[in-house]
Amino acid sequence: MSKFRPVRETWGAHSAAFIRTGQLLTLLHDLAARVGTSSDEKTYGELTAIWFEDGKQILDYIETDSRFNSASFADSLEEQGEIVDKGDLESLVHNMKNSASAWRKSIGEHGELVFYID
Repeated sequence: MSKFRPVRETWGAHSAAFIRTGQLLTLLHDLAARVGTSSDEKTYGELTAIWFEDGKQILDYIETDSRFNSASFADSLEEQGEIVDKGDLESLVHNMKNSASAWRKSIGEHGELVFYID
């Protein structure tokens, strides 16, 4: 038997990406792996949605963990074949840290967090 439910979308504060979409998706999936939560992505027209099972854990890591830094992600992305400009990555990480507290309002009823990338 199938289940379905309505979804209420709330568009929260955005962050400029500074890096290519594929690189950003790789970074976000890497972020999920670091904190030990599931992630998935779906493309809808011009948008890609990336879903995290435990949004609180993702945002806690962004806000408080010293390993959430551009050097660490640059190395990890490079291992996955994604070469990013270190200055652009530093700007992205800085913006994500600054936006994380506002993003907490976007955590869903079941703890999930979804970002749209356009």
